[in-house]
Amino acid sequence: MNFAGFLEMHARGQPDALAVVDRRQRLSYAELDREASCFADHLRELGLSESDRVAVYMPNRAEMVIALLGTMKFGAIAVPLNWRLATADLIAPLAHLAPSLIVTTVELSGNLPEGCRTLVCGESHGEGTFWQALAGRDNRFKSVGRQSTDIANLLMTSGTTSVPKAAIHTHGMRVAIAATMADCFEMSCRDIGLAISPLFHTGGFSVFANAIFCGGALVLQEKWNVEEFVRLVATERVTFLHLVTTLVVDIVRADANLFEGLDKTIRFTWGGGHSADPGLFEEFERRIGGTFSQGYSRTEGGITYNPIDRAKRSFINNGIPNRNNSLIAILDESTSYPRSDGKMGEIAVAGDGVSPGYWDRDKVVSISAKGGLWQPTGDLGRFDDNGALVFVGREDHLIKTGGENVYPSEVSDVLLALDGVSDAVVVGVPDERLGQCVAALVVPASDDISPESIRQICRRSLAGFKVPKHISLVPSLPRLGSGKVDLAACNRFLKDRMAETTSAAC
Repeated sequence: MNFAGFLEMHARGQPDALAVVDRRQRLSYAELDREASCFADHLRELGLSESDRVAVYMPNRAEMVIALLGTMKFGAIAVPLNWRLATADLIAPLAHLAPSLIVTTVELSGNLPEGCRTLVCGESHGEGTFWQALAGRDNRFKSVGRQSTDIANLLMTSGTTSVPKAAIHTHGMRVAIAATMADCFEMSCRDIGLAISPLFHTGGFSVFANAIFCGGALVLQEKWNVEEFVRLVATERVTFLHLVTTLVVDIVRADANLFEGLDKTIRFTWGGGHSADPGLFEEFERRIGGTFSQGYSRTEGGITYNPIDRAKRSFINNGIPNRNNSLIAILDESTSYPRSDGKMGEIAVAGDGVSPGYWDRDKVVSISAKGGLWQPTGDLGRFDDNGALVFVGREDHLIKTGGENVYPSEVSDVLLALDGVSDAVVVGVPDERLGQCVAALVVPASDDISPESIRQICRRSLAGFKVPKHISLVPSLPRLGSGKVDLAACNRFLKDRMAETTSAAC
């Protein structure tokens, strides 16, 4: 069925129930359904087809929810884009996706290349061409029929290179993931979700989809701020949310007085992003309430969760497979078939909650299966004695910083293009708050270049999270006997240099 059908169901059954909240507006389920219907009718008026892509390039706002659900109602393909990307970073994904329409804000519209057809949301509710387009449209547009294999949305990711990929999420996949979480976390229409993670991330998108599936309220935090987070939890009586570990660190490091007297309405938080001391999550639970449940998730699907029951979860594993969503296996490297000995291998997935592949200019690029069934993930892991998944690491050199993925090559390409740089290598080094941070060894070609000047130039071409946090200038890069750069030696050098810098600062 069309995932937007859940919106219509709740609009009939509980029309006055709160559906969406942002800092500008509050919409009931009846109001949200009417606005999404008007958006769907506008797409019809524009002459779009079911294979057209509608991109949404904005922070978490009610207009984003309207556009996503309206696109699904119409039967086209919704694509939330990373609003943190600079203009240069947008060129490749927009060329790849060729969206027929982009919904954005006044502030971000200037980042889009010329020639894009856009609807722009003003600063206040009702302002801008977005709302003008909805005025006078059919507010009773009924969602078109969809099969479980039809595409609902795309979420942007990347492969083993920096070439962007668009992971396909089908309507059936959306239902499977939302139903799994409703089962695992015992959710109902009484739950209130807080979307802090942006809706272009699988975590944020799941909060949105979970609320719509269950008929609960969705609270949207536009930009991260600890004080605003506490205010929203208190005033909206939030019961669940998703957080990357970076934000958990921020909450635990914040002034404890912020959380004094906070009514503990939160039942559960799920998330992760990088490994951290279990004491961090325990302190988070003391401050916020509820249970923090670590899991394993991918943009391409294949998910594990730890149930709320404390006896069945741990801060050191990554959740228990749930058959309502997907099957999880650890593949033997030599046979490509599942192993059952508890040893490490490649994590592989299969099932209803797994993407069929990637969108590539009007065709689906399937992900080659291993062992006849299993979709490989490129991640390494094992099952512990209790059947919980333990994530070990990635097979490639992907840097995961604050919930964002950075490929070293896309940063080193920028560094190597600088006139004052003769050689460079980029690696991820441990960071308490971010999990990893981007670090670089740079061989200067002149004496007038400095780490700060390099960072300033990088900011012109790279999103902020991709700019190296630490840069060390060296006369040459360490290399192996084969002539290749010794990445392990580079990593050790950078970690030691960063430790020296920290000690000197203290």
